[in-house]
Amino acid sequence: MNKFLKLAFVILISAIYYYITNRIFGYVCPSEIIIGLPCPGCGLTRAALLLLKGDLMGSLRMNPMLLFIPVYFILVICKKKAAADNYMIAVIMLSFIVFGWRVFHSFGTEPLVYNPNNAVNSILQLLK
Repeated sequence: MNKFLKLAFVILISAIYYYITNRIFGYVCPSEIIIGLPCPGCGLTRAALLLLKGDLMGSLRMNPMLLFIPVYFILVICKKKAAADNYMIAVIMLSFIVFGWRVFHSFGTEPLVYNPNNAVNSILQLLK
């Protein structure tokens, strides 16, 4: 399978996942769907939309890790695979540190809120 078909397949599967989970649950985050808690990536889409609107501070409040993503794509475009891989590992580790800080300091504010309409909670309610 050539690169274009692989990319088209990933986009198609992503679109199907987004459509189905959004229709069933009203949101798409797997962590929120399963356990009702946000993940380190929660807020990235909203952060990107705020940044596109010119709201840098709102974007940083939503998820400050967004600012690290363009560097990864620049490294990939420049064909620096080893550097891109190492950078992504460092960003993932940093995202968990930042996520821990965000949970400790701002849990309960958007996007770090508990969603009781999750799969685990629903199963527990059925078992009662």
